[in-house]
Amino acid sequence: MCGRIVSTSPPQDVALHLDVDRVDASTEPWRPDTNLPPGGPLLVAVDDGDGVRALTVMRWGLVPSWADDPAIGYRMINARSETAATKPSFRRSVRTRRALVSADAFYEWFRPASGQKQPYLIHRADGEPLAFGALWERWEAPDGEPLRTVAVLTTAANDDVSPLHDRMPVVVERGDWDEWLRPEPLETGRFENLCAPAPRGVVVHRAVSTRVNDARHKGSDLLDAVTPADGAPPGTDGTEPLAR
Repeated sequence: MCGRIVSTSPPQDVALHLDVDRVDASTEPWRPDTNLPPGGPLLVAVDDGDGVRALTVMRWGLVPSWADDPAIGYRMINARSETAATKPSFRRSVRTRRALVSADAFYEWFRPASGQKQPYLIHRADGEPLAFGALWERWEAPDGEPLRTVAVLTTAANDDVSPLHDRMPVVVERGDWDEWLRPEPLETGRFENLCAPAPRGVVVHRAVSTRVNDARHKGSDLLDAVTPADGAPPGTDGTEPLAR
């Protein structure tokens, strides 16, 4: 469930898209990545607490402030939106540390009844970057060095993604960004409403090379469409349910 992301839009373009007021210096070393794995740097929009929307870089994989070892973040790349508010690792962030992760696309894998898993590239149908609902946290090393990390929220898959997987990232639409980023608790029920699956038609997908399976493989060719070795997944056309 969202274990690999495409991040190719430069910070300046992301800043314009997300209507940020400030671009942090942490974005300067950023490099495009067509196959970004957990632990990698994500472009993240947050409200810095005084109403200023900032674009920054955070490590993918949330490290709770009370953690002894930052390696715990590799087990917290995603947070289930249905339970995040009750989990010790995420509940404070649900209240006051919500974020938007910018992604040009993400990958999901379909496992046929027989044969090799097939990766699919999923992106917005309108060509705009995705704005994932996310949670962030600040962890401090024993030497006082701060580390800011982020987890992508997930929800039930919509009709476009369900042929491939039963989960998908939360997609926050532009009209909800201000409310989502405000560093204060949301009104009762709003978190659940904003984490609902994206409407049908917001995202589309295509099969891509199995080279994506190895995160060391990079390059724009990973985004090119291929013919799946075992054909299209059942249910892609909406006529045959997907066997799980």
